[in-house]
Amino acid sequence: MKPLKSFPLFVETIHILGDKQMSEGASTVLVTDVPPGGGPPPHTHTHEDEIFTALEGQFELLIEGQWIPAPVGVPMFGPRGGCHTFRNSGSTPGRLQIVAAPGGLEVFLEALSKLSPATQLPEMMELAARYGISFNLPGTA
Repeated sequence: MKPLKSFPLFVETIHILGDKQMSEGASTVLVTDVPPGGGPPPHTHTHEDEIFTALEGQFELLIEGQWIPAPVGVPMFGPRGGCHTFRNSGSTPGRLQIVAAPGGLEVFLEALSKLSPATQLPEMMELAARYGISFNLPGTA
């Protein structure tokens, strides 16, 4: 399937397969290419529920404080309001599909991809807050 658009986000590559415009606001569908050890920091969404499905590689999800293996092809739910993340726990690159509802997560991710965590962390936190996302990072409140 050809993505609507692709862009780098830190060490990952995001491929947008379906966006809020296509779904009339209902959802976003994306696939992310994740290197070994890659994945976002723990975070919480106030707007979106997410469904994660490993397509290739070894993944784990952090949900409610526990790392849970995410077998290839098995959808796993990350509800809004709960702190969660994913990581490639294998030794090879992996691919993870994420369905977020409602749509719009792709807008945040593309805006975030233009910022550097090394020099623009306050701007990243402000952007995330505008989209109802908070990162659970040491030294951030």
